[in-house]
Amino acid sequence: MRSRRISLWSSLALFLPALAFGATRLAQDLDTGVEAGDADTHMVANDRLPPQELSAKVLYQFLLAEIAGQRERPTLAVSTYLELARTTHDPRISQRATEVALFARNPKAALEAARLWTAQDPDSDRARQTLSGLLVSEGKLSEAQPYLEQMLAKAGTQTGPLFMTMHSLLSRHDDKVAVMNLVDALAKPYARLPEASYARALAALDAGKADLALVSIKQAESLHPGWEAAALLHGQVIAGASKDEHAARDYFRSFLDTYPQAQDVRLFYARMLVDEHDFPGARAQFQAILKASPDNADYMLAVALLSIQLQDFDAAEQYLQKVLKLGARDPDAVRYYLGQVAEERKDWSAAAQWYGAVESGDQFVPARMRIAVMLSHQNRLQEGRDLLHSLPAETMEQKTLLVQADAQLLAEAKDYKGAWDVLAEGLKKMPEQADLLYDRAMMAEKLNKLDLLEADLRKVITLKPEHAHAYNALGFTLADRTTRYDEALVLIRKAVELAPGDPFIIDSLGWVQFRLGHLADAESSLKDAYQRQPDPEIAAHLGQVLWAEGRTEEARTMWNVNLKAHPDSEALQAVVASHPH
Repeated sequence: MRSRRISLWSSLALFLPALAFGATRLAQDLDTGVEAGDADTHMVANDRLPPQELSAKVLYQFLLAEIAGQRERPTLAVSTYLELARTTHDPRISQRATEVALFARNPKAALEAARLWTAQDPDSDRARQTLSGLLVSEGKLSEAQPYLEQMLAKAGTQTGPLFMTMHSLLSRHDDKVAVMNLVDALAKPYARLPEASYARALAALDAGKADLALVSIKQAESLHPGWEAAALLHGQVIAGASKDEHAARDYFRSFLDTYPQAQDVRLFYARMLVDEHDFPGARAQFQAILKASPDNADYMLAVALLSIQLQDFDAAEQYLQKVLKLGARDPDAVRYYLGQVAEERKDWSAAAQWYGAVESGDQFVPARMRIAVMLSHQNRLQEGRDLLHSLPAETMEQKTLLVQADAQLLAEAKDYKGAWDVLAEGLKKMPEQADLLYDRAMMAEKLNKLDLLEADLRKVITLKPEHAHAYNALGFTLADRTTRYDEALVLIRKAVELAPGDPFIIDSLGWVQFRLGHLADAESSLKDAYQRQPDPEIAAHLGQVLWAEGRTEEARTMWNVNLKAHPDSEALQAVVASHPH
């Protein structure tokens, strides 16, 4: 008896619950004509399916492939399914062969299967997308181009979104210039489509062609004024191409002046200001965002944290209390920040209550550590240390934090040798912990052990080559405590490169410039640092530069104003004492 045709393949559904792997429903689809997993719900018409008979051989191969997949023999599953795809000429089998080959991470077989799939069902967008992706991954851009062109031509109203997602496909290819040329060719028929210009700009930026990227993104903006995605990419292009570090920031500010409702751009701009340590500006932007979304707890928390940074503790407390009422995602973190606010006000009772209310999570150990610090501030140093020693420390990070906190208590009590010993003991157990090495280096400076400081900081740099503050601390110490100024300048410039907006690193740059006798450069750097962060030590350094320039009254004003705001600053006290009237 001749076997029946492919419509009877649905009987295989009885076997699939135990045999199939992956996400397809091949057996059911074989009966209905639905292409499995196809996003465009493309239907393969029954009259276009090959008149394949369900012979014993075909049934055997099908079951063999599925069982091989289940039993983790992907090579056999792939080869068997690929043979089925060649012999049955059925697009559903070819799709399954493609998926199995991808699952088995066999790109060569997947590419052959996808070619069969596309040839057998030329109307399937899913087939073209899969084949295009595989061709790009294999570096075959010219072969992928006609399939991409077909996808774009068929997309209709979705052509724009397709251009927007194309980057994720083409970014797999290493030759970025070739990708840029391909995108240019694909976008050429769509000169009035802003998404096409956006795609060209993105490809040009990846290829390192900032000038071409700028032309294309401006074209996209002219076609779609106020488009936030284009504005964000425009700013990225400017940031990478302009020698002016503030050019991107100025562009975003101008864009927001024209389109004040552009919340995505405003949020990006606010985060940029945070990265540049422009905390007043960042807070103003987050407040504007919050005004448009008054019940957004995340934005409110950002404003609260910036308020803490700006020492506006009244505002910080109000915002944090509102965050708790709105339902914070991490209420213990908010309680921890409220404890910080109370501690800054020296309201030890309120701070202890908030820290004590932290019940679990990442802030539990830090909250107890802050209670220990507060005990030491109340002349209860040993109680604080005992609390630290009683805290559980399960992870390496927690163990490191507890050692650091113990050393901090001793350092604040001016027991620098005791702090150094605690850190040294911790490093015996955790010798590769860069944070402990850095802290021990700071204690070595207090003990005037500059050789130990240098050794520890150089090891930190070896362990963490991107540790900007290690470069900065070593460079500043060499500039301040030795005559190795040229070496110090190299280290501090590296720190500036790693953290260009950090006011304390900019302060170090100004200080080494002062030591080298470059007074104008020193004044410029220190004024920049002071504007970013009006810290008393930066004020002390800036005043010394002004004094050296003969502007003694300006220097005294700088010191006196800051000493009034920070009467406990040892740096200001020392510099005022060394420059008497």
